Amino acid sequence: MAHIPMRRRTLVAGVLGTLPLIRPAAARTRYVFDQNVGRLEFVARHLGVLSSTGRFEDFSCELLIDPDRPLTTNVEVTVRTGAVALAYPGAVDLLRSPAFFDVEKYPEATFDGAATGEGTLARFFLAGNLTIRGITRPHRMEARLLERKMDPALGREVAEFSAAGDMKRSEFGMTADQAAISDTIRLAVRVRLLV
Repeated sequence: MAHIPMRRRTLVAGVLGTLPLIRPAAARTRYVFDQNVGRLEFVARHLGVLSSTGRFEDFSCELLIDPDRPLTTNVEVTVRTGAVALAYPGAVDLLRSPAFFDVEKYPEATFDGAATGEGTLARFFLAGNLTIRGITRPHRMEARLLERKMDPALGREVAEFSAAGDMKRSEFGMTADQAAISDTIRLAVRVRLLV
């Protein structure tokens, strides 16, 4: 048997002694949702006094949640930019036009991010990359667990989450109508998941 110096034996024993504390990563649970169980909205200010709320009617989202560490959840969202709804005459055509989403050239927008580990389920943060019109910028949202309860009709537990954050449309090349429409746009999502 090879001779190992005492100092090195102590170090090896110390490292080996910590191994039982290291657990293999738990399998992540995959949740998928879309406009049927969630809402994805945007809010803009007009002339500094009014606001309008629009929504995307075709999107998909995938969450990967580690049950032991929910504050490290991964999220991927894909939005079909042409499926936009806003209750002002001509607004939908304007948003689909090259001045805004340019849906012919860029039919999808995406967000790819993860929970940062900050906060609690009552208030935590998501950070990642938002891509609109082929331009990618960092984006951060504040998320909340609004409610978690047993649904007797479904016989399953239901959790309702929300998340919201601000973006600057000019950072994505949408600079039209700056005098009338605010540069800051609030993005908000709300979803109800079976857990």
